[in-house]
Amino acid sequence: MPDPMPIILCVKSSTMATECIDNFQPEYEVIHVIFSAAAGALDIPMLLRGEILSPSDQHNLGTKNYSKAPVAVILGRMYDDADIAEMREACKGRSNVPWLRQDPSKPEPPLGNGFAEVMVERMKACLSNLAAQGRFNQDGVYLY
Repeated sequence: MPDPMPIILCVKSSTMATECIDNFQPEYEVIHVIFSAAAGALDIPMLLRGEILSPSDQHNLGTKNYSKAPVAVILGRMYDDADIAEMREACKGRSNVPWLRQDPSKPEPPLGNGFAEVMVERMKACLSNLAAQGRFNQDGVYLY
């Protein structure tokens, strides 16, 4: 089995982060978790440049395996247009990866048991489509 592809996950709750991380495996490795747009504006540009962040960050639920640059930034539904704009602006000229955000036209499953699993399946399907199209090295916002 090939090594999992590294991704950055942006969610606003540690519970959701943990559930998503579990469901991304084994194809993807969540190397870093972002809990706010302000944190994303600081951390994501460094990660995209291949810089290693402090492994002592207790709040980061990712693997902290920074040996490979992330192939994508995944945004949870709680990140609005302003949040995304703030993070993307901080990465201007540095982003060479797709950014995935929830498609508001698709119905979402009810919150609770199974929510993260269904949403991660949508995210993984979007990532698979981008990989098939050779877009992992291209900046852009894509809907899942």
